[in-house]
Amino acid sequence: MHYPSQLKKTRHALAALFLGLMPMQHVLADGTAMQSHQSILDAASRFMETTAAELNDMPAEIHTGKLDSRLHLVQCELPLETFMPSGGRTLGNTTVGVRCTQPKPWTLYVPMTVSIYKQVVVAADTLPRGTILSARQLKLAKRNLAKLPQGYYIDPAKLVGMKLKRNITSGFPLTPTMVAAPKLIKRGQRVTLVSHTTAIRVVMPGKALENGAIGERIRVKNLSSKRVVEGVVNASGEIEVGS
Repeated sequence: MHYPSQLKKTRHALAALFLGLMPMQHVLADGTAMQSHQSILDAASRFMETTAAELNDMPAEIHTGKLDSRLHLVQCELPLETFMPSGGRTLGNTTVGVRCTQPKPWTLYVPMTVSIYKQVVVAADTLPRGTILSARQLKLAKRNLAKLPQGYYIDPAKLVGMKLKRNITSGFPLTPTMVAAPKLIKRGQRVTLVSHTTAIRVVMPGKALENGAIGERIRVKNLSSKRVVEGVVNASGEIEVGS
């Protein structure tokens, strides 16, 4: 048996539940509908997720900032437009522009942080300045590319034979500014010229006509033919010439 007071309480509870399930309608003082902050943040986040993934060819982690709670914007009658501001970044701390054109135009910039994690080359040990890097001193580890604005390496082989320009701790990512190619070849030095084909490796004596580091192209005199040729210095100190 229901008493009147109990019935009244039940009605109030059902009404509260119904209102709780309805989407909250944000309105300004004059009754004009207000654009929800969450809809703005969602639009900016979706835009940056797509943009960052396309530019970096891999998914990104997006952390969207907050909007000022005092910010009141008229609800847009058209889908929100999103854009990258001039000079905007797709990594690290950045902003995404969001604008409405109707009925009352407005534009704002949503702060966000974009992170992309990738396997990069790091030091396997703590290494002093001047170290000539070997394969065993290098390894791959996942790092946030947003924190590597000076660049990074993804292939340890590219660093083998390079000389460290500074001390580096274990696990620290190597960047192009930290390494230099040592001058393995000095002008006037006797060198070995190597010519490769698919089945034959030809070795000839030569004389370097200029200094050279790993990967550099230098002029060399072939002591057998007396011809001057160009070749690339490899990690073994040989000069690789065209076949």
